[in-house]
Amino acid sequence: MPELPEVEIIKEGLEKEIVGKTIKEFKISLQKTFSGNRSDLIGKKALSVRRRGKIIILSLSGALKIIIHLKMTGQLVFDPAKKGNKGLEKRIAGGHPSRDWVADLPNKHTRAIFSFRDGGILYFNDLRKFGYIKCYKEGLIPEIESIGIDALDEQFSAKYLLEKSQGKSIEVKKFIMDQGIVAGVGNIYSDEALFCAGISPKRKVNKVLPGEFKRLVGCIKQVLKKGIKYGGSSYRNYVNSSGGKGKMQDHLNVYGRGGKECFKCGNEIVRTKIGGRSGCFCPTCQK
Repeated sequence: MPELPEVEIIKEGLEKEIVGKTIKEFKISLQKTFSGNRSDLIGKKALSVRRRGKIIILSLSGALKIIIHLKMTGQLVFDPAKKGNKGLEKRIAGGHPSRDWVADLPNKHTRAIFSFRDGGILYFNDLRKFGYIKCYKEGLIPEIESIGIDALDEQFSAKYLLEKSQGKSIEVKKFIMDQGIVAGVGNIYSDEALFCAGISPKRKVNKVLPGEFKRLVGCIKQVLKKGIKYGGSSYRNYVNSSGGKGKMQDHLNVYGRGGKECFKCGNEIVRTKIGGRSGCFCPTCQK
């Protein structure tokens, strides 16, 4: 699943392409993909594109908001061409790294289509059908209200993590991957942040000291910004907003490196399982 850096990059790509455009038509080929009233979207202008954790938020005129979650295999492809697959080099794509971003669209994986008045088209493709698009009018958005502070928010601090850890005895890796606590951190960047902070992913969160929380928060922000800088990680199911592979996987210290030498101490990196998710860490550098 794309994590915060990958979704941020997709958001930035869409922000450049669709803000100011008016929706002419909206089609759904898989009903469970969309929640809301389709007719509400017609004639509405895209005012802004934001991100909260792993969720993309599109604000429309008429006080409407669309939220999009790619889940495991979702993909967004914006095609500025007016017909078919002409001008493929101008497409903006993000999400699952299938050939859909350079293939004829729509295809059998296309679940929703936004058509704009100037001829541009935004396709939502989803191989495994877990992703969603939801439309809300004014008011609270449950999916946004249920997640924690964004990991790059200025208010995300050691004090915040310390307060959230009270009464909990789960592993620290599982703790920082809980989207209800910190929005945007997943398997890859939790491994990298914990290595950066020198904290074992298996350590119970109630055993993490205040000073270590301060270091961990700094490391979470550092590795996420690094992920954005290098265009995201393409370790599994992700291509960036220009449809290419990110390069963050070339700068990973521990994730996916079980059995290999630690770049820092030379000892073997260990692969483990925490909360049903695999993770990698250096037992020497992380305590």
